[in-house]
Amino acid sequence: MTQPIPTPSDEWFRHPLRGPGSAERCYHLLHVGGPVVLHAGRGLWPDAGRRTGFAGITTGSVQYALRLAEPVVDGDDADRPSVGPLRIEAVDPLREIRLVLEGADIPLAFDLTYSARFQPVLTEPNRIEHEGRLVTDYTNLFQSGSYDGTVVVDGAEHSVTGRAGFRDRGWGVRKHEGSPRRGLVVAMFCELEAEAIYLILYETASGRRVFTNGWRLDHGGADQVAAAEHRLLFADGLLAGGSVDLAFASGQERTVDLEVEGRLFLTPVGYTTDPSRSVPGAERHDVTDPAVVAALDGQNDNACRFRVGDAEGHGYTETGLGEHVAYRSQ
Repeated sequence: MTQPIPTPSDEWFRHPLRGPGSAERCYHLLHVGGPVVLHAGRGLWPDAGRRTGFAGITTGSVQYALRLAEPVVDGDDADRPSVGPLRIEAVDPLREIRLVLEGADIPLAFDLTYSARFQPVLTEPNRIEHEGRLVTDYTNLFQSGSYDGTVVVDGAEHSVTGRAGFRDRGWGVRKHEGSPRRGLVVAMFCELEAEAIYLILYETASGRRVFTNGWRLDHGGADQVAAAEHRLLFADGLLAGGSVDLAFASGQERTVDLEVEGRLFLTPVGYTTDPSRSVPGAERHDVTDPAVVAALDGQNDNACRFRVGDAEGHGYTETGLGEHVAYRSQ
């Protein structure tokens, strides 16, 4: 099946949605360097009549999280870029995004500009029905770009110049937030100087693959993943490193080796079924404490150093690990 080509209209929060829990969302992730990782996003939930936002950062020793929400009423602009102190604005659709956080209830502020490196790609719709009921019907738009600007956390300023990173736009309804109780979710976003390599896959507890999408992206376009095999390394349920072998539709192959440098837990910004984290709030966590880490562990963004042949780069490997024959037996 030929996938649609993203257009500037996909930037706007106006896709047809259906079903309880349906939403439009954007997500930005920046590996500032070493253990420092930042994320921010906003969402529109028409069925629930609300818009949401979040921002967070880890320094490697402390993680801060901010959750925001506002009501939506008839006549509101679906594309309003601000939720409280957070603004994520499409300045030039599919080319430039501005991200600003100021005056927040956590010691974090940023002013960043995301500029596209390569053309975006659309995932195949991930559609799941259970006993005749639609529980997931979701599409993502992924795009490699670079970030410029400043990030201030705990009074320390980090200057960001041409730092490669990715962003995600998604729409539809999803079964749940957070990591699966059974199975494995992996989303790898490898940024190299000349290309980006993206992969998303879902497996059952038995290791059976049920969804695979991925691409090798450069200025020439997108080369789709035809096959993917992983050999990941987990320590106490947390990703530490590993390798992924990829074959592409063009016949090219890549082996991606990864080493985790930092980790941002998604639980505090609402990627969980915990109802206390579906409402506005601000949190601070000591992520040097094993008990805190165990409580936050779920869907995690792991900042990685990558090696592909002679090329080195950085990026992220998002993991959600439940019961899985290769990595976690229960």
